[in-house]
Amino acid sequence: MNSLTLTAKAVRFGIFAAATSSMAFSGSVFAEEQSEKVERIEVTGSRIKQVDMETSSPVTVLSAADIALTGEKTVADVLNNSAINSFGSWRGMSGYGSGASSTASINMRGLGAQATLVLLDGRRMPGTSSSSGAVADTSQIPLAIVERIEILRDGASAVYGSDAVAGVINIITKKEFDGFQLDFSTEQPDIDGGDANRFSIAAGFNSDKGNVTFTYEYYDTKSVMDRDIWNMDDPSYGDYSSFSSVPNGYYNTGKLDADGKPIYDFYANSDMCDQTENVSDGTDGENNGRCFYSYGAVTKLFGDMTRNSFMTNFNYEVTDNIQFRGRGSASLSETNTRYAGTPVSTNYPVMGADNQYNPTGADMTLYMRSVQIGERDTLTETNNYDILGGFVGYSEVGNGIDWEINAQHSASTTNSFNYNLINDNIIQSEIDTGEYDIFNTSGMSYAEWDAQMAKLYGAAAHTGVYQGKFDSTQFDALASTLVLENGDFTVAMVGGVEYEMINFKQTSDPESAAGIISGGSGGDDVDAERTRQAVYTEFQVGLPANFEFSAAVRYEKYEQEGSLSGPEGVVTKSSTFDAVVPKFGLSWRPVDSLLLRASYGDSFRAPNMGEMFSSQSLSFEKAYDSVWCEANNDSDANYCATGNQHKTWYGGNPNLEAEEGNSLTLGGVWNVTDAWSLELSYYAITYDNKIESVSASDVIRDEKINGGSQFVTRGADGKIEYIESGVVNIATVETSGFDFATAYNLETGFGDFNFKVDMSHVLEFKKQADSESVTIDYSGVVDYPEWRGNFSAAWYFDDFNAAWTTVYIGSQSGEYWREQGEDYIIDTPSYFKHNFQVGYTHDWNGTVTLGVNNLFDEQAPTYYNFAGYRDVNTGLYDVLGRTFYLRVNQKF
Repeated sequence: MNSLTLTAKAVRFGIFAAATSSMAFSGSVFAEEQSEKVERIEVTGSRIKQVDMETSSPVTVLSAADIALTGEKTVADVLNNSAINSFGSWRGMSGYGSGASSTASINMRGLGAQATLVLLDGRRMPGTSSSSGAVADTSQIPLAIVERIEILRDGASAVYGSDAVAGVINIITKKEFDGFQLDFSTEQPDIDGGDANRFSIAAGFNSDKGNVTFTYEYYDTKSVMDRDIWNMDDPSYGDYSSFSSVPNGYYNTGKLDADGKPIYDFYANSDMCDQTENVSDGTDGENNGRCFYSYGAVTKLFGDMTRNSFMTNFNYEVTDNIQFRGRGSASLSETNTRYAGTPVSTNYPVMGADNQYNPTGADMTLYMRSVQIGERDTLTETNNYDILGGFVGYSEVGNGIDWEINAQHSASTTNSFNYNLINDNIIQSEIDTGEYDIFNTSGMSYAEWDAQMAKLYGAAAHTGVYQGKFDSTQFDALASTLVLENGDFTVAMVGGVEYEMINFKQTSDPESAAGIISGGSGGDDVDAERTRQAVYTEFQVGLPANFEFSAAVRYEKYEQEGSLSGPEGVVTKSSTFDAVVPKFGLSWRPVDSLLLRASYGDSFRAPNMGEMFSSQSLSFEKAYDSVWCEANNDSDANYCATGNQHKTWYGGNPNLEAEEGNSLTLGGVWNVTDAWSLELSYYAITYDNKIESVSASDVIRDEKINGGSQFVTRGADGKIEYIESGVVNIATVETSGFDFATAYNLETGFGDFNFKVDMSHVLEFKKQADSESVTIDYSGVVDYPEWRGNFSAAWYFDDFNAAWTTVYIGSQSGEYWREQGEDYIIDTPSYFKHNFQVGYTHDWNGTVTLGVNNLFDEQAPTYYNFAGYRDVNTGLYDVLGRTFYLRVNQKF
């Protein structure tokens, strides 16, 4: 993994050897072959075709060989382990709605997945419906089709448009392929579950007129249960819920405390507690107290997933100077996730004082969980399609003009079915009939009581349905030329236009949208449309003494309209965002082996349609209620557990403003010798008006600081009833740091060795919530490591090869959180994950590779000074432990 000239030269050599060099790069190039002209290629970070892959912008190249050395099974996993992914990124987990549990993303520089633009062969990948089209799902790309990945490590809104704030990921697919190829890989972790299998077929055909390739990939991975990951047998483990399969009743005892306030208590059947699976008895044995449910014993951390992916690339020479090129892809996946049986908590049921089965004679608020009818299983079907067609040509005008005209249509649909949810209204009406002895006051047998509970929940069972659809149609054209070439002075330019029409709609079933269903997250309905218009130009000027100056400017305009539900009913809102964003770059080669460079650019991101137009929806967020718990000395251990969930209403914000920012990079690349190269880059990014979702923890923290909050509603006992939150523009995020990479090749009599180091160091990561808030530097704080890096050592000898790779994540301090009163947050130690593989190339044109990731079974560091549920940052660390894999490749 490196961004060095050695790699650039290797890539260029392969490109120049190809029959049609254009289709191997991020934008297509088609020029008449003339021996007297130097062929130019397009490199990520600029739309101008050029001779050298190294430009004023820093680009990291992950070749197919680099990707193979990682031993990872998906593109998402490869990117997640890259040093540029500073603080980790999203990996789909159970318990997240709108199809998010089946997706993965990349989060460059820690600025959010929305601030990283993902391209496929130089063009925007379609976004997921779960992100309102704002974030591409990097897990859907078949690994078998990837030629290499180019990572542009600075802002590029002037070149590629909105979203390229932190940088650009450009995934280059294989196109120049002739023949037939089979690939198979299997992976098995030491833990139960997580087995993964991948099978792919690739076929290609080349002719004098063009080429066509087809790729199919089947991928299947088994679920991983939370109970097999987290240390639930530890005596300090306390993530249990008062919403139990044995109901708890909360009531006013009629007594007063020393301050004259009512005393509340819980009632639960101690005998049922003792007999029920996954329930911990917290009563006194006389039915006073609570039965606690161990939800982590039944949930899936990662779901079962099956994906079928297809892709074809083709180009055809219409005339000597015109090509028709196209690409088609489809990804069809099913993911099965599981969360614990439904807690009846959207609207708490109440057993009236006059109910014949009420054991206390007072109104009781019920804490119930519908385990008797099964867990909350969710089937998510995600289908993505992308079709591209266009003409690429060359006109002999002046110094020659390269041009292209394209049309592209993309669509993403998500259908999610959430089983065994509960209709709160039906539960309440059934309890009101007086026919259900949920506390077993009549002394039924356990089997009779259990069957009665199943009947009650069965009457109220509901299947929640979520449907999301995002589609985009884009037309674009560009032309580039060498304007002037006079000795050491050259001027090249490109200009282009883009027009895109986007529709996004997501709906939940009417009952979920009405807020009467427990266990789901429905209600965040969106019906919106957007148009995007852009015009851009870019210049590259070659100067004497090996200086090169580049400048780009882009005007982009978004017009969007959507409907959202509010107190006044359904309201249609519209908004317009536009910006002119420039970028400048300067590079200098004082000697052939040394390149010094600098770049500066502005960035811009318009709010996505979900952020602006989603209706209010319900979720349950984990948070520590520092206001109540600190005032009451954590007297309710269950309520004050870090994993306790609070009812939280989220909604869109039609008053959002566009995000703006700028980035500066300085650095150089030095080929010390023909075998050794170095690269060092400094970056600084300022990100204003950043849009963020305000977490439940943030709302509670603000309430504590300000002495109250209009967004927190508390009950008579002072505990949280619900929280209101959403998305807002925060004032500023500022981050800076260094990237370092080096590569060394060593040839010996017993094989060739290749060594690579890729490191990233965060100097600062400052956030300011608003203009009046204190700026906080999170670099080095838990979840914000200052250091990330990768090391690889590869050996090649005749038909044999071997490799050792190490993933490094630096230590982090919990002191900041402890100063905020969260004394249970501990320091995070440095983390090293070592991987090893050996391979053999046999005489029948194939390879076999055996390997193990996380060779020493390094355990991911935890957050707390006690054992907890999901107490590891799974977006940053590997929680599967030692994993063995086999890869087989056969060419025909």
